[in-house]
Parts: sequence; C-alpha cells; structure tokens
Amino acid sequence: MSLAEQLIEMGFQKDQIDNAINVGKAANMEQAIDWIMTNENKIASGAAASSEPVLNLSSSSSAAEETTTEDQAEANSLKCDECGKLLKDADAATAHAMRTNHSSFSECTEVLKPLTAEEKEEMKKKIQERIVARRKEQQVADEKKAIEMEKKRISEGKSLLEIKQKREEEEMKKIAEANRREKIETQLAKQRAIEQIEADKRARREKAAAEKGGVTIGDVPTAKPQQVAAAQPTRQYDECNLQVRLSDGSTIRQIFKATDRFEKVFEWIRQAQHSDPFMLLQNYPKKEFQESDNDKTLNELGLVPSGSLMVKALTHFQT
Repeated sequence: MSLAEQLIEMGFQKDQIDNAINVGKAANMEQAIDWIMTNENKIASGAAASSEPVLNLSSSSSAAEETTTEDQAEANSLKCDECGKLLKDADAATAHAMRTNHSSFSECTEVLKPLTAEEKEEMKKKIQERIVARRKEQQVADEKKAIEMEKKRISEGKSLLEIKQKREEEEMKKIAEANRREKIETQLAKQRAIEQIEADKRARREKAAAEKGGVTIGDVPTAKPQQVAAAQPTRQYDECNLQVRLSDGSTIRQIFKATDRFEKVFEWIRQAQHSDPFMLLQNYPKKEFQESDNDKTLNELGLVPSGSLMVKALTHFQT
C-alpha cells in the first residue's frame, strides 16, 4: 500500500495528501502528517470528487424549506445522510465513503469549523498511536515469521544430521562385517594348516612303526591327508585404521600402530571430545571397553587392521 493510500485510509483529503507529498516533500507517513497538521490552513481544497465510489447528492429538506426565489443559501459543506457527519468537500466525502461504505450525501449550509490547536494535537496523537500500534502488529508478525523459519531450519538440520549419522553407522557396520569375515577366513586357513600338519605327523609315525616291525617301506601305505584347500598366507598387519564417532555426531579418524596400547586411543578421543566423562563402545561385535582394556594393545583387542568405535557421554557419574 502506497503512502497516499495509507493517508486516504486514515481520513485525510486528497488535496492535503498531494500537497504534503509534492510541496512538503514528505517521504514517510510521519512527515506527511506533520506537514498536513502544520499547513492545513494553506492547503487549497480539491475541485471535484473522484468517480469511485458513486456518491448520491440530495438537497437537504431543511435547506429546501428555507430556500426562497429571492435568495438561495450557498452550500458550504456536505453531510452524510447515513451518519450525519459534516464533510468539507467532495474529496472528504469520497474518503469518508471509502472508509465507511456510505454513499448518500447532501449539500449543507453549515460551515465546517476548522480544528482548534487542541483538536489538531489530539488528532495527531491518535494518528501517531495508530501508527505505533500498526508497527507493533508488524513487529509481532515479523517475529512470528522468524520463529517459524528458525523451526524449519532446525527441523531440516536435524533431518540432515540423522541422515549423516545413519550413513556413518552403515559404513561402520560394513567395516565391522569386513573385519569379521577376514578374521573368520584367517581362522579357517589356520585350522586347515593345523590339520595338514597333523596328517603329515600321522603319516610319519605310521611309516616309522612299519620300518621298526620289519615291513618294507613300500608296503606301508602313506597317510592320505584330508582334502583341504590350500592355506592362504596369513597377512600381518602392523597398523590400525581407527574410526570414531563422537557424541555430537561428528566422525574422526586416526592411524595407530598395532602394538599401541588402548590408553593412547582413549587419550586421543578425550582431547577431541571436549565434554563430560564418556565411555567407548563397539557396535559390531557388541563390546563396552573397560578401564582394564587400557593396558592391552590394539591387536589384542581385535581392532587391527581397522576398527570402529562410538563415544557415549556419561551424564551421571560418581566422583
């Protein structure tokens, strides 16, 4: 809504508004109102009323009775037939019609008295109060909008954090599953190697017993080793690639030696966590690390070649 429209809605006349904006160079509502109040007597009244809304002008009955053929009274104002309000001219009647939806007006001989200084101050005070009230309403609306936008931002941020945490958990599960399969394969290969060694030992014992009893070597059947797949060479790792998810959802990574003790890892996490006491968990396989694990090496704790840990903050603890 423009400045002119706001002033018309408040009841000011079109000529007053035009003079305040064009002559008084008013840039805002306060300047326009102040200029109108100061220069009211200098403002020339408008020539004609606007075409909208349509006003129905009728002659006042009392004025008609007093009118004579010799001397016809001059109309000095307009009067609203619906509420009885006196209006200075057609512009004032148009503004009144726009505010009240009244459409019936009559010419009137009564002269609209100019406002006294006290009345001007009272009107100015009311207008200023209305302006302050509208500003407060706008401020409340802006604050409400800001709160809604902040709630939306928090909700979107929470959703993104949940998605990030879910991806990290899935990644940690994949790493843990890969470690588990590798350990199982290593154990199976070790078991097959042990069985092959036992089969060779049995064959040598049977051969030695046969030679001692006088049986030719060729007559003693050799022990048939069990059909096992070729043992895969055991890989030796001397480093631990460790991934840790902190209590705030962030992830840190570090490479340690396989022979490093667990207390070194705990101290590294404590410096990154910067919070209350905490404990360390392993999601897969499930494990809670205790203080007794601090003296164990990462290799002994099964964290080599890689491992995933989670930090759980302790909100209640005994000192």
